[in-house]
Amino acid sequence: MGPTSATTMRAAVLVGPGECAVAEVPVPVAGPGEVVVDVERVGVCGTDVEFFTGEMAYLHQGHAHFPMRLGHEWAGTVSAVGAGVDAGWVGRRVTGDTMLGDGTCRRCRRGHQHVCGQRQEVGIRGGRDGALAERLAVPATSLHALPDSVDAVLGALVEPGGNALRAARAAEARPGAGCSCSAPARSDS
Repeated sequence: MGPTSATTMRAAVLVGPGECAVAEVPVPVAGPGEVVVDVERVGVCGTDVEFFTGEMAYLHQGHAHFPMRLGHEWAGTVSAVGAGVDAGWVGRRVTGDTMLGDGTCRRCRRGHQHVCGQRQEVGIRGGRDGALAERLAVPATSLHALPDSVDAVLGALVEPGGNALRAARAAEARPGAGCSCSAPARSDS
């Protein structure tokens, strides 16, 4: 495949279960409220594997369909902003939220966009292309600036790290709480 043009870029496209190809696709344009990010690093997680095997429930529920561009764990640099977005984002190193709520429902207004019934998920749900590409368009409201001390590899790990933190907080584990289960005593005899 030759070099990309000013209007196309390379992206990994999952065209069906077990079938992925590098393709020339249109370069994203920052719509109102969006930015375009030059992608530097992308993680691949279990969700991506489920899409690759065709086992992901979203495929069977109609929330996602082939062909698709995976990639929801990512880091890169903002290269363009759309209408209504602060131009100060250009040149900043960022990562972003995966789950993008509609911003209007009760759940979103309470800060729970991850359970919005109308949410899009970057590279996963609702037709929102993922970061397994040279560039990615996302809402500016989903961005998180990366400090200089966080390289692109660690930046792409912010999303899975955030999931682990959310799970730990939901478990309300406290030091010294111990396990309340009654496991049988271990016998080494």
